[in-house]
Amino acid sequence: MDLLLKNHKGQFMERVNFPLDATVDDFKTFFYEKHRFYPERQRWTVNSITGPRLTGRKLSDNGVVDGTSLYFKDLGVQISWRLVFFIEYLGPLFILPLLYFFPSFFYKPEPLIRYCSQKCGFIMLMFHFLKREFETFFVHRFSKETMPIKNLFTNCFHYWVLCAVGIGYYLFHPHYRPVLFFTRGAEKIVLFVLFFVFQFMTFMTHVTLCRLRPKGTTVRGIPKSWGFQYVSCANYFWELLIWVDIALFVNTLTGYFFAFAVLLILASWAKKKHKKYLKEFPDYPKDRKALIPFLF
Repeated sequence: MDLLLKNHKGQFMERVNFPLDATVDDFKTFFYEKHRFYPERQRWTVNSITGPRLTGRKLSDNGVVDGTSLYFKDLGVQISWRLVFFIEYLGPLFILPLLYFFPSFFYKPEPLIRYCSQKCGFIMLMFHFLKREFETFFVHRFSKETMPIKNLFTNCFHYWVLCAVGIGYYLFHPHYRPVLFFTRGAEKIVLFVLFFVFQFMTFMTHVTLCRLRPKGTTVRGIPKSWGFQYVSCANYFWELLIWVDIALFVNTLTGYFFAFAVLLILASWAKKKHKKYLKEFPDYPKDRKALIPFLF
């Protein structure tokens, strides 16, 4: 069958011939060998620039027949999602210990007293990112293999600068003093314990999502339990509570700012995923919210 290849502006590139049983991988490999855009950089749509994306196993599964026009867009240099997660979580694991153990490099030399909030805050932050690294390699299964490398800098800024530097610098500052309202021992203990409860709940939601997606596939299912009976994105809900807990525990403006930023980001993601669930599964529970039980 003859196929017409066009660029993302609709300009004609070339006419090629493929057998009727050709696969999408065959097509992308052919294009790579001729034009040097490796398959992960290629995005193809069928019959129009805004048409359905070329996915699946065979070209014919996408409605591709003789005379079909395929539109190409270069997605730019790509990086694997797993590597992105590894890098963005790795930054805080270096930055936080530097601020905590080597204060003389970042603050004026003066007598240093480490308060419980600082010690426990350090433990909480380090545990969070170590756990996230573990999940990256042993739990997460990604729906997409790669993302544009330019997005890596945004992700790293979020965790390296806003979180590690923003929270860590003021939390470990020699002038840091716990605010009186949150210095009661019982309150600190409750927040510290809740932090690990939320971590466990987050881990279990990630395991639940992992089990719904067979390895090497992009299959999605309807998650249940561990909070999913109330919201579509229970993993986001527990993640949000983790950062609210940390903000209350360390009690710095940067901590509250970061928690608010997390809320805005997760709310946006949850809304999109919730709509996708409703569209994909006709029997999806209609009483579930997107992020916050009974509210949103």
